[in-house]
Amino acid sequence: MPNRAILVADDIENQTDSGKRRSQAMRNAASFLAQRLKTGIDLLYVEDIKTYPVGKLGLFRFLEWHSQHENRLAEVGSQFALPVTCSVKSGSPAEQILKTVRSRSSPELVVVGTQGRKGMRRLLIGSVAEEVARYSQRPVLVVGPIAQELYRDMSGQKRLKLLVPTDLGKNSRAAERYALTLAKRMGARVTLFHCLWDSINAIIVNTAYAGMAAYDLEMVIDRSRDEAIEAMKRKVSYFEKRGVACGYKVEEKALTSLCAVYQESESGYAFVVMGTHVRNALLNAFLGRTARETILHAAVPVITVHSGR
Repeated sequence: MPNRAILVADDIENQTDSGKRRSQAMRNAASFLAQRLKTGIDLLYVEDIKTYPVGKLGLFRFLEWHSQHENRLAEVGSQFALPVTCSVKSGSPAEQILKTVRSRSSPELVVVGTQGRKGMRRLLIGSVAEEVARYSQRPVLVVGPIAQELYRDMSGQKRLKLLVPTDLGKNSRAAERYALTLAKRMGARVTLFHCLWDSINAIIVNTAYAGMAAYDLEMVIDRSRDEAIEAMKRKVSYFEKRGVACGYKVEEKALTSLCAVYQESESGYAFVVMGTHVRNALLNAFLGRTARETILHAAVPVITVHSGR
């Protein structure tokens, strides 16, 4: 059975400097993965009718506009040194991407980019990348704004490194499983990464909130560290028994995972592979904060894997 293709949702209409840089970083990452995974690429551009030029209404003009997109996408596809198919669809970008993901020819993973909107503008307009990552049942590779600036050619690397943040719980299991499969297929080494401060801080806050006597902080830290290290060792053993080189790091500084993960991403990794989930009913419009902040600040592309996958 042939490998599934990699779906690249490329915004070819955006010809700004940042838009071109984002598209090129997405294409480079997709091309590299496709070559390593021995598969092809499906290029997709979704025409958003809201961007149709004012004053050019009419069927003939629309068909001409559509044809221009098909030609431009075909030109992009011809630049790849591997099999590429191209398709132009009309509608909501996120909806059309997710519809393609749910089709019979579901992709290996989806590649998207984001400019990193923040604040009220982001809340009101939303983000295609975030919506796709939130609802896709296939892994989603997101090239964030920092990764677009710092993207480097990985083709010459003999041994790739994957960074896999884990909370040691169920929210990370799907990402760990995917990282294991991906590393095995690519001949990559995995580093499992856990931030100790999150669990320590939760204990301190909960204890203070409940009005209980304070724990001995050193005892809390020592116990949390020992439990985390034992859990990480078990995970490393699981990876190595399945033929994947694996190590672990436990971050003990007073850093939240929001900062620790993207700081660690600067240490020569090719990709970050991490789980994402809906935090609760109130925040069901957003990715988990750690995943979102990692995408926005990581020096490399981030592959998100839905915890329910």
